[in-house]
Amino acid sequence: MTKFHDGFLWGSSTNAQQFEGGYKKGGKGLSIADVRVIPNMPKEADFEKFKIGSDHFTHVEEDIAYLGQMGMQIYRFTMGWSRIFPNGNEKQPNQEGLDFYDKVITELEKYHIQSVVTLYAYDMPLNLLNEYNGFASRRIIDDYLNYVRTVVSYFKGRVKYWVPFNEQNFLSFDSEYMCGTKANNATELFTLEHHFNLCCAKATKLIHLCDPLAQTGGNMGNSCFVPYSCNPIDVEATDEIAQTISYDFGDMCVRGEYSQHYLNRFKDIDLTKIVLPGDMQAISEVEPDFLSITYYMSSAIQGGSAGMNAIKAKNPFVQQTEWGWNIDPYGLKHFIIDMTHRYQIPLLILENGLGHRDEVEKDGSVNDDYRIEYLRNHIKRMTEAEDNGAEIIGYLTWSAIDLYSTREGFDKRYGFVYVDKETLKRSPKKSLGWYKKVIKTNGSDLD
Repeated sequence: MTKFHDGFLWGSSTNAQQFEGGYKKGGKGLSIADVRVIPNMPKEADFEKFKIGSDHFTHVEEDIAYLGQMGMQIYRFTMGWSRIFPNGNEKQPNQEGLDFYDKVITELEKYHIQSVVTLYAYDMPLNLLNEYNGFASRRIIDDYLNYVRTVVSYFKGRVKYWVPFNEQNFLSFDSEYMCGTKANNATELFTLEHHFNLCCAKATKLIHLCDPLAQTGGNMGNSCFVPYSCNPIDVEATDEIAQTISYDFGDMCVRGEYSQHYLNRFKDIDLTKIVLPGDMQAISEVEPDFLSITYYMSSAIQGGSAGMNAIKAKNPFVQQTEWGWNIDPYGLKHFIIDMTHRYQIPLLILENGLGHRDEVEKDGSVNDDYRIEYLRNHIKRMTEAEDNGAEIIGYLTWSAIDLYSTREGFDKRYGFVYVDKETLKRSPKKSLGWYKKVIKTNGSDLD
């Protein structure tokens, strides 16, 4: 029988650029997500649809009522920087933007749901990209911290968990999507990463100053990396990818240091022009309360694997989704234990879920037993990790309600609530009732 510690938090996550909509409503400015154009993306990735998402902007009460119906105790949403500061750097925030997130938090409080807020998820105000190339410039640090200071102070005492960036460790191979600027060489990549790292470290300190009762920590997106075979070439490639994607970032956001491995990746460039006096002192002062992680799949690594190809490398011993993502519940346990042993810090599972094409039956029902099976098996493995000493704050699925997938559009669904992509009408899936039972029994009833 599954059993979690008392006080374990159950919930789900969403992301503003995929879910919120409200394009140009409420004084919102343009973000890089509103104008995103990236060559060679799947035809399903119609970025124009990001402007609508699931139109949470006008469905706040209905959407959060579904969360309350399930008995959720925690919910992660992201704030849109350009909704608070339309151009990213105004002297005064947009009050309509603050009012919108006040409405979201007020609705959550009505159902006794704690807020987790991610402050940046790939939707930087477009003006900052046009004005000084965004994260490629050190000017971004002050503008980002002003945004952080504004919202944390405004919602002081009402948001317990703050996360500076979403899956920051993926910047090395997805920079154009994440910040609107493509890193064309090692110098440009390190510049982007260093500015992200400074923002992250300074934000954790600032959040504690603005709200001493709040908690904060970085977010790591990941696979469970395993060798494709026992060939030392595959084992070495696995170690290298795990170090590059996981540990280099974790060492920065938890230990406050740049590992020698990380610095060796950029040994051929002049770092002194990028890392200025005081920068490493600022990074060393990072004070995380937790590390949040997202997990969807394992990856079987072969020599020569790199970047996104490595994260989605097929594991021949497990099933794959339609989109080639390995379904590997053990990988979640492995990942949790690995992070626990390395960093000795509480973990918050910020995203875990199954993307699938859902079909609506004639009676309006959606029988997503495949999603229930995926979540059930991952929750069981999470219990085993906790039994082995991992301190897990809570578990949030991706996603609470159907939203627009970053690269596959509305056909790839994750939610407990079905959203008709034409009418945007909401309706519960079978998994909603199942997750409600899981929450009510604190994970002891997964049938």
